[in-house]
Amino acid sequence: MCHVFPADRALATGRHLRQLRFSKPFSGYVIHPYLASIKDVIYLKKAEKTPATGEQDTRRIVQEMLDDIESGGEAKAREYAANLDKWTGEIVVSKEEIKTAGESLSQRARDDIQFAYERVKKFAEAQLASMTEFETELSPGLIAGQRLIPVQTAGCYIPGGRYAHIASAIMSVTTAKVAGVKNVVACSPTRGDSGVHPSILYAADLAGADTILALGGVQGIAAMAFGLFSGHPADILVGPGNRFVAEAKR
Repeated sequence: MCHVFPADRALATGRHLRQLRFSKPFSGYVIHPYLASIKDVIYLKKAEKTPATGEQDTRRIVQEMLDDIESGGEAKAREYAANLDKWTGEIVVSKEEIKTAGESLSQRARDDIQFAYERVKKFAEAQLASMTEFETELSPGLIAGQRLIPVQTAGCYIPGGRYAHIASAIMSVTTAKVAGVKNVVACSPTRGDSGVHPSILYAADLAGADTILALGGVQGIAAMAFGLFSGHPADILVGPGNRFVAEAKR
């Protein structure tokens, strides 16, 4: 006789007591009452793959996209933007578009973004001031020291799919500019044929982004890494994103 037990229940029959623990959830299984080892489990059905279980697929897909864009350049990045985000407009956001985006926001929205920007900038400046350059002579003729040298180009990824991540724009771009980074390239996904969210454009421009790209996902990361559309390959990539973005940054 066989019994079906949920994963978080103890199996008890006579003097046999076994607590079942599994590292991955599944929906059901059949266990003989006297055998509680994993090898004795017969799966009736298994849970669907999660992002964690699909890690190898993610790596493969991302690597293929990166290789494609590295060899195909801007044309291939545009192709991915059209296929994945349905965006066929200009990739580099113009100053006119940024100005229009800002004007489309309410005064309250602009004030809130300004408020957040000023606080982040003030903290970043205080943080920079706390780091000092110095030299010290460890022994006669042996001098050691510390210098603060900003990277040349920073790539800032700003999520904008379901929600406009204004905070990501402010915290990544502002800190890079305060640190003295010469070229700050920001990218954010488009909303179909509507382009990048106006709040993100306004915030990234206010924070000091030198170039804003209407690109999301792996193609956005690749464009910044390879210096597409800006001519400045990123020395560092920052900003949150989904598992494909995270893998591309890695």
